[in-house]
Amino acid sequence: MKRIISIDHGNRLIKSIHQIFPASYVESQYLPTIGGDVLNYDGKTYTLVDQNLPVLNDKTEDERYFILSLFAVGKELVEDAEMLRKLTPNDHISVELLIGLPLQHYETCKTKFERYFNERTGIIKFELNGNPYSIRITGTTAFPQAYSAAVTMYEKFKDSNVVNVVDIGGFTVDCIQLNKFKPNMTLCTSLYWGINTLFQNINDQMRSIGKKEMSNCVIEGILKKDFADLSEYSERRISTVTASAVSHTGRMLAEIAQKGFDFEEDKTVFMGGGAILLKEYILQTGKAKKPVFVDDVHANAKGYQILYGMQNSNISRHRAGA
Repeated sequence: MKRIISIDHGNRLIKSIHQIFPASYVESQYLPTIGGDVLNYDGKTYTLVDQNLPVLNDKTEDERYFILSLFAVGKELVEDAEMLRKLTPNDHISVELLIGLPLQHYETCKTKFERYFNERTGIIKFELNGNPYSIRITGTTAFPQAYSAAVTMYEKFKDSNVVNVVDIGGFTVDCIQLNKFKPNMTLCTSLYWGINTLFQNINDQMRSIGKKEMSNCVIEGILKKDFADLSEYSERRISTVTASAVSHTGRMLAEIAQKGFDFEEDKTVFMGGGAILLKEYILQTGKAKKPVFVDDVHANAKGYQILYGMQNSNISRHRAGA
């Protein structure tokens, strides 16, 4: 049996077609597991946690993104209950992975990131939340983030002369200009203005005034103006979060504009989990005159599948023509 599984490896969140979860875990077999996600692999136990781990520019330098990928694969496979019912204890699932990298690192890290998974040639056995899995990675293809997400909006923007794409992630903000929906590689950059940076700045300020740090979920609740968080926390805490978001968003957009992106005349598509969190603050700046927001945090993962289908269709047509 074979499955194609698309995984968007973020610095803050991991997104597949159907799932989203924090890009962080702890290794411990003693943590309480009620309601949590627990992975057993190679004699070790991993539990997902909502915290910021140190950013890895090179996602192949340790096992972190392999372990997170096992979480993603298990979470996607459990969606296919019919297939799992047909498996016998001796069966394994052939998995082809579709993955992505920030624009700035795509060309230099693409082959290395693909090899990171492809070199694991044997049967991989693991258990997620009590369910056992046996998989073999049969291939991996990497695609550029941001452009992949934009592909999901092709029908909406295919006739636009110029579209700016701004994908706000956990650590990087990937920006690319599309001309008639073709990438303009002279206007393509990744900036370090992601959501993790904002969260860190907020907690730096909290420590500077002698207050305790806030968890990511509390900061997110305040940014989203969730009533429960707004009614529960002090005005000082709320104002620190919102003022930091205003400042962060304004400086981020200013730096993007300095790279040559025209927010005054061109349509700008904001996407990614960070864009969803900062939507109100982006609009508040008034810098982007023609903003469009993509509220689907799974857009990159879906875009990988679209590009993979196009890539394989072209290969098939080439072979048929030959």
